[in-house]
Order: sequence, then C-alpha cells, then structure tokens
Amino acid sequence: MDEPLPIDTGTSAIGQVPLAAEDPVAHVLIDHPVPHLARAFDYAVPEKFADTARPGVRVRVRFAGRLRDGFLLERVEKSDHIGPLATIERITSPVVVLTPELLRLADATARRYAGTLSDVLRLAIPPRHARAEKAVLKAEKTLQQNERSRSAPSEGDNASTATEGTAAAAEDTEATAVGTTAGSEKATADNSPATTADTIDRLGEWVVNESRHEREDDFPAAEHPRMALTCVPGPTPGLSWITAGLEAARATLAAGEAVLWLVPDHRELAVLSAALDASPDVPSYSVVSADQSPEQRWTAWLRGLLGHTRVTIGTRAAAFAPIAGLGLIICFDDSNPNYLDQHAPYPHAREVCLLRSTIDTTGLLFVSTDRSAEIQRLVEVGWLRDATPTGPERREGAPRVYVPDEERDPFAWQRIPSRAWQLMRGALRPGAKDANAVGPVLVQVPRAGYYPVFACARCQEVARCPQCAAALTTQSEVGPFACRSCGYHSDTFSCGRCRSNQVRSIVRGRGRTVEELRKAMPGIEILESGGDDIPVAVDDSPRIVVATTGAEPYALGGYACAILLDSLWPGPWMRSTDEGVSRRLRAAVLVRSRTAGGVVYLGDTDETIRNTVTTFDPVTTMSRALGDRFELGFPPYRRIVELTGAGTDIDAVIAAVPDLTELIRDSDGDDQKAVAAYPIAAGEAVGEALAQQIASRSAKKLPQVRVRIDDPRSL
Repeated sequence: MDEPLPIDTGTSAIGQVPLAAEDPVAHVLIDHPVPHLARAFDYAVPEKFADTARPGVRVRVRFAGRLRDGFLLERVEKSDHIGPLATIERITSPVVVLTPELLRLADATARRYAGTLSDVLRLAIPPRHARAEKAVLKAEKTLQQNERSRSAPSEGDNASTATEGTAAAAEDTEATAVGTTAGSEKATADNSPATTADTIDRLGEWVVNESRHEREDDFPAAEHPRMALTCVPGPTPGLSWITAGLEAARATLAAGEAVLWLVPDHRELAVLSAALDASPDVPSYSVVSADQSPEQRWTAWLRGLLGHTRVTIGTRAAAFAPIAGLGLIICFDDSNPNYLDQHAPYPHAREVCLLRSTIDTTGLLFVSTDRSAEIQRLVEVGWLRDATPTGPERREGAPRVYVPDEERDPFAWQRIPSRAWQLMRGALRPGAKDANAVGPVLVQVPRAGYYPVFACARCQEVARCPQCAAALTTQSEVGPFACRSCGYHSDTFSCGRCRSNQVRSIVRGRGRTVEELRKAMPGIEILESGGDDIPVAVDDSPRIVVATTGAEPYALGGYACAILLDSLWPGPWMRSTDEGVSRRLRAAVLVRSRTAGGVVYLGDTDETIRNTVTTFDPVTTMSRALGDRFELGFPPYRRIVELTGAGTDIDAVIAAVPDLTELIRDSDGDDQKAVAAYPIAAGEAVGEALAQQIASRSAKKLPQVRVRIDDPRSL
C-alpha cells in the first residue's frame, strides 16, 4: 500500500525556532563558487529578524554544514520545501545593498555573459567594512535629524546647528572616499622632480579654466540622450575628454540628477579628480576603484547608495556602483583593455554601461580619442548619436602630422630620421622664433629594453635562430645573442643570408632610445616613463619624455612635439589594426593643436594608421572596417563565445545550444579552444542556455568548459 502524501502543516524551522508572523520564508541567494549551487534556497526567518530581514540585506546562513554569505532576495508566506527549514543565522548588516535596480542590472549581466548571479554580485558589491559603514550611517542619521529639524519652524536655531553638524559628518565620510585614488597617485608622482601633486592640481585647474571658454552647455540632460564623441586636442591637449564630460555633467547636475563617470585606470582618475576639485559648479564626489582599501571603497560605495554624493567617478569597479537619481553615465576610452574584467563571468564595463542605461533610462556619453567597433555599430544603427566635431573643426584642433618621405629624404630609413631631429630641436630650443612651439617633447617607443628585435646590418634580414628560426634577441650591438623559444645562446652573430657579423636595430627599446638621445642632445633633461614608474603628468618645461606605448604622461599645456617611433605590432588577431590606431591616437592627442604649433612625426608604414592619424578621423576608418566585417559576419555584427576544455566536452556544449556556429578551433595540449558565433538577437537566449549547460555539467560532476563571451582577443 502506498504511503499517504505528507500534510502541509505550515512553515517550521529546525530546532522549533519561533518564526516571523508575516512572510516567514526568505529566498536567499547563496554566494557559492560552484555554478549549480549559486542559486536561491529557502530559509526560515526567525522572529527576532522579522523587521531587519528585508529584501536586499546581507545575511549569513548555514549551507552544507558551513556558514556562508548570501543576499535575501524576497520574503514569502510559504515554501515548496517539505519539512522544517534552516534559519537565517545572522543579518550581516541592516543596509539594503542589493537594491532592485542593482539586482536587475546584475541579472541582465549574468544572462549576457552566461554567468551566475553570485559571480556578478561578487564583482558589483564590495566586501563590507564595519567601521566605514558605521561612519556613513552616522552621517545618514544626522542628515535625517537635520531634515526633521528644518521641517519644524519653532526650532530654527537648532536646525542651523544640525545643518552644520550634518555638513561636518558628511565631510568626514567624504574625506575617506574623495581623492583616494588621486591622492595616492600624487604621492607616487612626488618621487619624480618632473611630476608632482602640484603639477596634477595645476593640470586640473588648467582644464577647468579652458573649459569655461568652450561653447555653452548644449547637452540636453532632460532628454537623457545617448551620444558618442571622438576628441581632438583642441585647447586642452590630451584632456578634451574632461572638458566634454564636464559640459554634460553640469547640464545633468543642473537638472537635479546624478552622474557616473568611468575611466580606464588610475592616471585618468588622478587628473579627473584634480579637475573636479577645481570646478566650483561640481558638488562633492566619490571615488570607487579596485585600488582603494576596503574601508575607502565601502565608504564611497555606501555614499552613492544613500545619496550622499551626486557624482561618482571610478574605474571598471564603479560600473555597478549604486547612485541615487542617476541621470548620466560617462565612459572614457571604452576600447581600453582595462575595462574587460578578468574574473568570471568576464564582463566588459562598456556593455554594463549599455545595459544600465537601458534598464534605468539614463543618458549615456562615450568619449574617446578613437572609435571602437561596438560604438560605431550603435551609431550606424541610430542607437547612439555621433557628436564628433566636423572636418574643419577637427583639422583645426589637431596637430600637424609628418610621415617619412623615402623619396625626398635619403635618411628616412633611420630610426630617428633627420626630420624628426629637426622637429625635436625646434620644440626644445628656448630661443625659437615661435614661442608657442617650445615645450616638452614626447618620444613614444614600443617597449622597454635595449635591442628587442634586430637585423643584419648588410642585407636587412631579420636575425633568426639557426636552430628553430625564431627571432633572436640581444642586449647590445656586440651580443650576446639568444633565442627565447629554444634556448639557443651565442656570443657572436652570423647572418644566415649574407654571413655578415654586423647587426642593426629594427625595433629598439626605451633604454637604447634614451642612450641615443642623451648622446645627441647633451644638457637636455630626459624623463623615462614605463613599467612600474609611470608619471601621471609633467609640467610645461622643455624636456624629452621617452615613454613606452600606453605610458605617456599628460603634459600641462600639451606637448609641443611627439615623435612616434616603431610601430608595435599588437599581434595576429582581428582587431590588431584597431589597436594600432588607438595607440597612436592616444599619443597624438596629447600634442597641441596646429594653431598652437603642435607637430607629430609618425613613423608607421601602415597606410590605415597613417591616414587615420594625419586626418584625425577614426570614425571614417572604423566605418570602412565595419563594412568588411558585416559582409563576413564578424563582430560586432555577431557575438562570439570562446570555449576552452577537452574536445568532446566542447562538442557537447556546442551541440546543446543550436544557435552556436563554430568558427575556429585550436589545440593546446590536452585542452582545446573553440570560438563560435551567434546572432545578436539570440544573445540573451544563448547566454542562459550556456549558463544552464555549465550548471548542469557541474551538478553531474562532468569536466567543466570555460566560457568567455565577446572577449576581443578570441578572434
């Protein structure tokens, strides 16, 4: 005889703990690294937590015999679970950190990147810091008391006193968060005589003063527009992205809404902080960055959540930062690789901004010196409006660009041609006729070191290893010579083509370049930038700054001249030309406009890079490139997913998701890497299907397949 079905007698807890009278069941999202366990489970709400167990708070629960963190998603009347429920052990904090807006954004990001909600929330919400939270909540309590006092007319004097107390409390918490990143970078800059905290402050004041002479605010904040802008040097070389962002931010703040401003790394954060400090019409701001201490980051995060600040700036860690009344998101240099998170599910800050703007209906402004493929596609489909300056305005605000002329200049083949020497000497000579042309000179080199790549001095054949044919490396003209691939080592060199023993550099490093410049220009100060020693900014004194790609400091007033040597090949991938253009434009935009005497010597031979930099028109270049990618069905017109694991496991995952079309597959030992594509319209469905496959394989204890969606390096 079959046993009777159990009778539902209502919700009960293990140990007969008294439960909350209303909605005694809580759906708790467990913070668990195992995919199939990172989901919501039902827990009983004890009577003592009836008021504090609110949706969005952090809790501690017992799961599989261990106490784990989790988020309370919602409370309901009953559970589908039969039998007594485990209870919530502790409310970690009374603050509702997982707001409905953040939950929607995190859920959309998890679907977009085939991840778990727990993984996204781990990136979105910083670890709690009790002392920082106590200080912020104290300021919040004082603020509420002040508001109640002001609402009572008979307590006018007390209200004034409360206002002063609130301001003091707010300043105390603000001091912890504001200037955190900028202050640390200024301290680092103090180690160099050429770049100091004072230089960064002067840079911020200069940008703000120049921005006041720009056109009147025309950013229609009330309409929440979505725009893309490509900058030229103009009156603020290298920092026109700040003047454009300030214009949009002021309009948004005047409309009573808040601003979120993302930058790629700490150097941009330092100069942006200095500009906001110098801007009288921008209120107090918070800094959210992964470089901060846990206390500083949690303070800034809570201030945004509670509405204590109307401007939040930060790196990719700030993409999820909660901001009350958000009206505008500004993202600078969206193609920068620093925006791609290297933690699962590997979201890109640009895509998080796009999702957030759609979910929260906010304005969106992408400012950059180049134009990424993803942004250009959104411009062409009409989702973003292009606000890039017109041709005449762009040419007037850009520096004059020179390229090698092999036919007229017999020394154009030299690493630093005679024309480049002339431009450098003209910019460094204090007695020059044109005073505007005098100033610091930027020399961009592809990498550090001495002789990374060299060739035969007689026949120009690249020096190859006699054992494996890989490129040889050397530390000087006389050796020793070595191969990094097979370990070959020799004290002498012999060309395999002409048997010459002499070598010459093809691509020289920063060390060798500095040595040549010191010999040619004695008495001129030379500053190196690269590796662990990258100045944020330099003043306008005439000097030479030799910087590796991506380590170019900002210059007060802009560089008078830039010598861009040796094109650094980004590698054999689809976006190599895009990255080459970006690297050159990021350096060239630091130079003064042609009306201010700015000149650039471009050593690249790639026609696409030459045409883009000489015209300062990356929009047209990317528009032409997208035409070819559309015909081939390449990103950004299709999304791609990279799957890494055993071949049979990859086959099983691809077979389970019909929308996937495999493009390429490489083998690396026992593991394989496959790249598959799928239509943009199927993006959410594919993301959910892949996440389900990952969770299913995890539950069955099958070998896992790593999934990365839209990684730029996949193709």
